[in-house]
Amino acid sequence: MEEKNKSKIWKIRTVKDYPEAHNHVLVGQVLEHNDAFIRLHCRSYHFGGAINSPRNVREGVLMVRIIPWQRVEVINELPSSFNYVNAKVALEKDEDVVLKDGMYTSSLASRHDKRY
Repeated sequence: MEEKNKSKIWKIRTVKDYPEAHNHVLVGQVLEHNDAFIRLHCRSYHFGGAINSPRNVREGVLMVRIIPWQRVEVINELPSSFNYVNAKVALEKDEDVVLKDGMYTSSLASRHDKRY
């Protein structure tokens, strides 16, 4: 059973309506969610179709963002202890661009997957 006061850390990929849009992934602590939106203290990660290194991922500032549910494509729940504030973008040997906090690793994008 989940503890009530335990924070949820989510990685959210959002939907864009135009083909030239960059991919947007938000990673952070869920502050609130209801039928209309998710309120998240998070950092954003932006990248296009060609990812050759972590330099191709633009990192946004840490802030509170409100995301309407109709813009959410995928949510991955990360461990509640994932340190999203200090996590770093890195390239893994299998060519995935990942987010690492020293203990956990979460995939941001694959160099072979143009959808991400």
